[in-house]
Amino acid sequence: QTIEYVKQIWLDLGFEEMNGNMIQAAFWNLDCLFVPQDHPAREMQDTFYLKNPSKGKIPEKLKQKIKAVHESGDKTGSTGWQSSWSEEKAEELLLRTHTTVLSAQKLAELKKEDLPRKFFNVGKVFRNEALDWKHLFEFYQVDGIVVDPDANFQNLLGYLKIFFKKMGYDEIRIRPAHFPYTEPSAEIEVFHKEKKHWVEL
Repeated sequence: QTIEYVKQIWLDLGFEEMNGNMIQAAFWNLDCLFVPQDHPAREMQDTFYLKNPSKGKIPEKLKQKIKAVHESGDKTGSTGWQSSWSEEKAEELLLRTHTTVLSAQKLAELKKEDLPRKFFNVGKVFRNEALDWKHLFEFYQVDGIVVDPDANFQNLLGYLKIFFKKMGYDEIRIRPAHFPYTEPSAEIEVFHKEKKHWVEL
């Protein structure tokens, strides 16, 4: 019921739903989001890798572009990671660590004439985390992307505030944060009335 309620909030805001597999190649889950291939999050203690099959296919038309961006920046204004990019590492299959993988895949298939568009997903993700009252090794993530030349950071904050209000949270705070594939970035916290504690959502 909660998942259907969450989906309806985004549908009411004009978003289209994205769907995709829980098993993904590291290419989509990490490389396309510019996570370096030597990043600690790629290690076994953070990510669940598959043994059989252990490798997946990656798209030929994007492979060289992603390699160039990682190695040198490839005319993006970035200098890249200044290290060699491994196709073999990108082919590794894993349980997706976030649903942002679907946004990366959606961006890869969109054409300029398709825009503006906005998409969302509610899906299960997996992280090798220590269990406590606010962490599990599998959980649902709500993810979305707005592809519009007129979209801005204020729009993002507005969507987040509307969403969490509709989820029943009166006390919401948004604070600056850093994530390797988004800038500027923010984290949302809501006040947990029973625990008397701010919880990151």
